[in-house]
Amino acid sequence: MADDLAADTIRKLEDVMASRSLPEHTTELLRVSLSQARAAKTAGHDQEAITIAAQALQIAETASTDR
Repeated sequence: MADDLAADTIRKLEDVMASRSLPEHTTELLRVSLSQARAAKTAGHDQEAITIAAQALQIAETASTDR
């Protein structure tokens, strides 16, 4: 089930990035985090992928509420 959670969390991050208007520096940070989460998932490190993507989601949420 952790496998599904990792994929779901990464998908959620992709959706947030596509749907929100965020500052360019935040968008770039999220792109890097998304890349790292995908790489961790591909390497079989699901918990790491979940952690990276979840932290990025928190950053996106903070950035969108700060505007």
